[in-house]
Amino acid sequence: MEKSKNTKTAWALILLSILLALSGMMVVSADGPSPIPNQFYGTVTINGDPAPAGTIISAYIDGELRGSLEIGTAGNYGYDLNYLSVAGNDSDTITFRICGVLANETITWCGGCGPRRLNLSAEDAEAPVVTNPDANPPSIVADGAQLSRLNVTVRDNCAVGIVTVNLSAIGGSDAQVMECIGGDVYSTTTNAPVGTANGTYDLQVNASDIAGNYNDCVDIVLEIVPEVPFLCGDTNGDGKVDMDELFDAVDAYIAEPTDMDTLFCVIDAYIDTA
Repeated sequence: MEKSKNTKTAWALILLSILLALSGMMVVSADGPSPIPNQFYGTVTINGDPAPAGTIISAYIDGELRGSLEIGTAGNYGYDLNYLSVAGNDSDTITFRICGVLANETITWCGGCGPRRLNLSAEDAEAPVVTNPDANPPSIVADGAQLSRLNVTVRDNCAVGIVTVNLSAIGGSDAQVMECIGGDVYSTTTNAPVGTANGTYDLQVNASDIAGNYNDCVDIVLEIVPEVPFLCGDTNGDGKVDMDELFDAVDAYIAEPTDMDTLFCVIDAYIDTA
């Protein structure tokens, strides 16, 4: 009798497990599996030219990002089975951005359609923004040795291409490349060869983006100044010896009276330039 009771209990537990499993299957069936993402491949152009490798393509549904891809080969995306996958549902409209610029093409999400070819294109007419032109130091001597670092900040709605500065007026390249040194700052150094005329030079910057737009309206100002001859006691480098510098030299001699020649040199410089 006890054995029969145990058998019934075991069968009841088995039946309960089956019912629970079926219940779970019904829930899954009611919700349905997650739709398989749409997959896209094709050509990609900006202003009619192949988009360069590294360009990001992004896909949106109702303004929400649903997929993105960095292209590995200029002008193409999604090849070698590395498709642009987009999560969505039937009848959703998919829009695309190429390097942040809205693409001309849209497409309707389609369940079970498999990979689809979709050539994408975008038009970008926005030039880079160039700010903060700077030369440090702002003036140098034309000795072919003293350097000034030239900096600008360049931003673009898509991606910056090449930034150059025209140094031909001071004996350099007319398209000296400025390298990105971090963030949005582009930089290079320059000197002025011997014989460069003294004066103020406006060095034109040309910043382009990957779509071919450019901005050449910003100049970096650099001054070429005469070389100041060395003067005994000219501690501030202004090309003369004033009363304070003369007293400093006298005080130094009194504290350590070992170099009469230097003291006389400072006195002569003061007489000549004061």
